[in-house]
Amino acid sequence: MESIIKQKIDSIAEYIFTKIQNQEEESFGLYSGEFGVLLFLFYYSRYSKNKKYTLLTENYAEKLLKQFPKSLKLHTFCSGLSGILYLFEFLRENDFIDMDVSDVQPLFDNYLIAQMRQDIMKQNYDFMHGALGVGLYFLKKGTHPECVRELTDFLYRTADKENNGRIFKWESVIDPEKNLVGYNLALSHGISSIIIFLSRVFNSGITNEKVIEMLSGAVNYVLSQKRDFSQFGSYFPSFLISNSPNPVSKSRLAWCYGDLGIGMALWLAGKALEKVEWKEKGLKILLQSTQRRSYDETHIVDAGICHGSAGVALMYRRMFFETYRDEFKEASRYWLSQTLNFSHFKNGLAGYKTFLMNKWQCDYSLLTGIAGIGLMLLSCLSEDNMQTWDEMFLLF
Repeated sequence: MESIIKQKIDSIAEYIFTKIQNQEEESFGLYSGEFGVLLFLFYYSRYSKNKKYTLLTENYAEKLLKQFPKSLKLHTFCSGLSGILYLFEFLRENDFIDMDVSDVQPLFDNYLIAQMRQDIMKQNYDFMHGALGVGLYFLKKGTHPECVRELTDFLYRTADKENNGRIFKWESVIDPEKNLVGYNLALSHGISSIIIFLSRVFNSGITNEKVIEMLSGAVNYVLSQKRDFSQFGSYFPSFLISNSPNPVSKSRLAWCYGDLGIGMALWLAGKALEKVEWKEKGLKILLQSTQRRSYDETHIVDAGICHGSAGVALMYRRMFFETYRDEFKEASRYWLSQTLNFSHFKNGLAGYKTFLMNKWQCDYSLLTGIAGIGLMLLSCLSEDNMQTWDEMFLLF
């Protein structure tokens, strides 16, 4: 399989280098745009040891660095400044770049703080598209602890508290078109991401009793929504609609929604607060999920990180390095194989297309496209834990 993986990685790189050399239309962002593609190119250049690719990547990085301050219109982690600046910190830590932005850092930070406060006013905590994305960047950078405290105060203030403070939950918009609100349990937009954010706050030392209280309350709420797997088809629904008589349905197997992200949040919260019970509950959920393979059990139809096989392989590989359980190693290999099998489109990118908005699309991005698929494949070539980039997907 190793030779097939290498061929697929080279094919993905060829498509991406062709794209940037043809100066095709660009969009900025970590998950959704060129900076996520750049992350793959840095890793590929290091892997290939080819000076040509290193030079092309460095030139492309310089081009993006010159363009993005003038062209960027968003502050979000997914598509805007907070995600890009988080990436800069990661690239510096891993010796991909040596860049000094101290002259413009105050402007960037002030902009992010202002946007974070607007999100707070809107009660938009979403880490991909709202306030928590800015908090994740400041935690990574190790600056502006007062803003992180402002965020935790916001979460404490806006939480729905029940059972004498044993339950903390946050209401959010589930479907803006249908005007549905409720409680989103997911890693991508919901309470699982809040749990992981608060765990990082605790680990950073910027903590107080409110952080611990919220972590415990959020974990208690998530666990209160656990279903009978044999009857339901998953341990958790993706979300619950407020004041809805309709029963919730089982969740998919994916990074974005469902048991994988919830189990990971419980595991990471248990590690942070040294709660063995939480870790054991998260581990049980994640181990059981390794048995889900069919479409009816998973709803997986493509290979991207967000809702596809590469994301599942990535998460199981992360849990293998956390636990060294063979179940995770075998499951990661299975979904790696499925990722290769999904490369079957003659008019795709290295054979890949992404199913988005009810149609098949060519997609270069980190979150849903071939940059993310390529990064996962590169990580799988090493037996060591060489996928530290998955911190940008809240996996540790």
